[in-house]
Amino acid sequence: MSDFGVSDVEEDDDDSGDLAAPENGEPDAAEEFTDAEEMVGEAAVSHDFVENEDEEDEYLAPKEPNPYLPWILLGSAWGVFILVVGGLFLWLELTEDATMAELRAMRPQMSMQVPPPKQPLQPSQSNITAPASAGASQETGTSGTSAGVEQQQAAGSNDTAGEEAVTQTNGVSAQSAARLETVAVLHPHPDPDLVEDGELGPLPIVDAAGRKPWRVYSRPFNALETRPRIAIVITNLGVSATSTQSAIQELPGAVTLAFAPYARRLDEWINASRAAGHEVVITLPMEPLDYPRSDPGPYGLLTTLDAEQNLRRLEWVLSRFTGYVGVTNFLGSRFTTDAEALRPILIELKRRGLMFVDGRDNPLSVAPRLATEVGLPRAINDIFLDQQASRIAIDNQLKEVEEVARRNGAAVAFGRPFPITIARLKRWIRSLKERGFVLAPVSAVAGRQADR
Repeated sequence: MSDFGVSDVEEDDDDSGDLAAPENGEPDAAEEFTDAEEMVGEAAVSHDFVENEDEEDEYLAPKEPNPYLPWILLGSAWGVFILVVGGLFLWLELTEDATMAELRAMRPQMSMQVPPPKQPLQPSQSNITAPASAGASQETGTSGTSAGVEQQQAAGSNDTAGEEAVTQTNGVSAQSAARLETVAVLHPHPDPDLVEDGELGPLPIVDAAGRKPWRVYSRPFNALETRPRIAIVITNLGVSATSTQSAIQELPGAVTLAFAPYARRLDEWINASRAAGHEVVITLPMEPLDYPRSDPGPYGLLTTLDAEQNLRRLEWVLSRFTGYVGVTNFLGSRFTTDAEALRPILIELKRRGLMFVDGRDNPLSVAPRLATEVGLPRAINDIFLDQQASRIAIDNQLKEVEEVARRNGAAVAFGRPFPITIARLKRWIRSLKERGFVLAPVSAVAGRQADR
């Protein structure tokens, strides 16, 4: 029995030895398992189940966006917008005349027979006798002259150097004086006797009989008028054809029109204005306080130039057209405060028989005082109507004009040819007479305002 047990144990030992060290060089089970694992690993790598570190990544990392790309796109968009808008404005400017002609041709047409203008009434016809006592003759007097009583005959031959100012008296009521009002017919221009041939063009001059352009070319006005006078001056005309045409056609003839010397078609605009009964002035560019940020143009009067140079520039402005009664300043908030630079200009305006309308761009302007000293007829702007171009603001300014006129007997207001300004003026003027005022050309208030 013991022999059997020993033999079994020994056989077991032999079997364990077979597992540990196989004979005949055959691979054991562990080696076979390792080989299979390696084969599976290679297959997994070949089928992308396992990342192969030796191969390059097939997916590239995303690029960083250009930080300037939004600005480039924005700049491109603005560039396209500016080109489109600029091209549109250029096209409108080039085709303005043709477009306006086409629009006028599209308007409904009608024919009507216009009666000839009424002839001025003479004092004998109206049973009104002018007061026997006439005021002393004065260079800077108002339009209340003997020519005013006779309604300034078309030839203006009665406007002499010794013109007499007629003063309203208790013997002539305002109601009777109103009967002298007639259709205004302006003196034709240019009057050969009032023109001097200058190197740059025609220049105004006082003729041998003492007639002055500011009298001859003025709009006739009743000198016996006692109601407070309000003069409206529309400036910056001639720059925009549409605005200029609206001012000429839509506003009453008693409104004074001021034209820029740099504008095109000036002769055409002046002829149309005077045909509609408007008195005309020309704007004289002058140096502002913020020069050169605000530039009055190549012919602007500057405090840095000597008197001869400024007078040369004045001649260029005055030679642009004829038929105007005087000048008003464009800008000039610095030049009108410099007495040394301004005095030669005002003396030259007086020598040429013109008047000066101070736009009052600067409350410290010395122009009114100097004009009085040199004997130059002048008017002073009291109110800017449309610095704020809104209905309420303009209506408030018009009420202020009425207060000034009621207090001082005369007032001047400046406005620009904005559609809202023209619309409010038309509405205001319709009821002006009912409120006790009279609309007057700017020449009719010359010398009626106190220096300031």
